[in-house]
Amino acid sequence: MTRGLYLAAAGMALQLQKQDVYANNLANASTVGYRRADLAVGSFQQTLRQAQQASPSRLPGNEASIVDLSPGPVHETHDPFDLALAGPGLFTLQAERGLRYTRDGRFHLDPDGRLLSLDGHQVMGREGPITLPGPEFLVTESGQVFSEGQFVDLLFIAEFDESDTLTREPDGLLNASAGPGLSEDTAVRQGFVEEANVSVVREMSRMMTGFRAFEASAVALRLQDQTLGILIDSVGK
Repeated sequence: MTRGLYLAAAGMALQLQKQDVYANNLANASTVGYRRADLAVGSFQQTLRQAQQASPSRLPGNEASIVDLSPGPVHETHDPFDLALAGPGLFTLQAERGLRYTRDGRFHLDPDGRLLSLDGHQVMGREGPITLPGPEFLVTESGQVFSEGQFVDLLFIAEFDESDTLTREPDGLLNASAGPGLSEDTAVRQGFVEEANVSVVREMSRMMTGFRAFEASAVALRLQDQTLGILIDSVGK
């Protein structure tokens, strides 16, 4: 009987987690390069098996946060330092804490000619951080970088086998649990930026569906509690 209580409570906890994820997606619907998040949930059989093995202090669950790498809409800015990607790849940045990844291609030069992200992280090429010999900046679709008539480097466009190896950090950059491969199927579009891949209508719909599922679990929890109370009273008489 108490397992039913745990399962109903786990269902409520799961829906609360989903509401947080969808609300964060909505909050970033206008953030350039943002990749929406979702929760990957295990099967009912997995959850039931966990519930049967769970201690009373631990609610069952089999959820993992994933990053959705599907493309977002692209618009033209005519700024040569704005880059967008067409394909599954990610820009690679050198942050203080190591390599990080993003679809936000709004870059700029510092006084030393280093190509930087908006937050000041160095943009990586295949030979290392990219430094330009002058202010001219030209990028081909294949990611070749030219400046002042000189070939500089190839952009390091990273690609991962599974999107669930990526986790989002507080500053919005993506971290990977495994090393990246080089993307061969991603084209670079200079003078464009990619918007978030968040559909406001879809996220709102999922929030409403989650709220109804939360209510259903709450009803099940109340019924389980009432039934348990009746059984205890009948035993006590």
